[in-house]
Amino acid sequence: MNELDAALQALVPVGVCASAAVVAEVVEPVAFAEEGQHLVDAVSARRNEFIGGRRCARAALADLGQAAVALPADADGVPVWPSGVLGSISHSRGLCCAVAANAAVLAGLGLDLEKTNRLSSRAMERVVHAAEAAFVGESQRFGSLLFSAKEAFFKAQYPVWGAQPNFKDLAFQIDSTNQALAVVEVADYLPETLRTAATRMQFRYRFFGDYVVTLCWLMRP
Repeated sequence: MNELDAALQALVPVGVCASAAVVAEVVEPVAFAEEGQHLVDAVSARRNEFIGGRRCARAALADLGQAAVALPADADGVPVWPSGVLGSISHSRGLCCAVAANAAVLAGLGLDLEKTNRLSSRAMERVVHAAEAAFVGESQRFGSLLFSAKEAFFKAQYPVWGAQPNFKDLAFQIDSTNQALAVVEVADYLPETLRTAATRMQFRYRFFGDYVVTLCWLMRP
């Protein structure tokens, strides 16, 4: 978890607060009844990921000076953040993390954490755009990075545009030296304002152990 925390702190720009934690192995109580409504039928692993993610989110909010509040999920499963705040939560195989920022500063914020050794060849085919294929080859590591970056993008754009693009609707150029990505292609059918915003979004990533964590953010003009 220290590695995840260090990776997050290296990724976040000024004004973005982050928190990370290990997902508990024993069943935990929910902090707010509103959140528990989403866990009625959840298995213990999923329940603890949800609870751990919300705990990280409240820690990030506390660093912003926000009081602890319930963070229920809406009808689409998206966390409902306090007014004036942008945030994102992610978890993967025993780890969870969250980021939060003032909506007056950022217009979009997305976070994603993934294992780098689980992507099948079939999944790689679904994720990797033709413009990315030469760089990625058969590397699970870079395929997982692209999966993570596109998930971060989906989370960042959804509260504003509500788009539900496919993985191949977006293509990245990976800058391994600076551990960054840049959008080089966006599907024409997506809203023009989203296509423009995608090229302005900033993406940073870090590998640690057999995980990758990616952060996407969009500064307000």
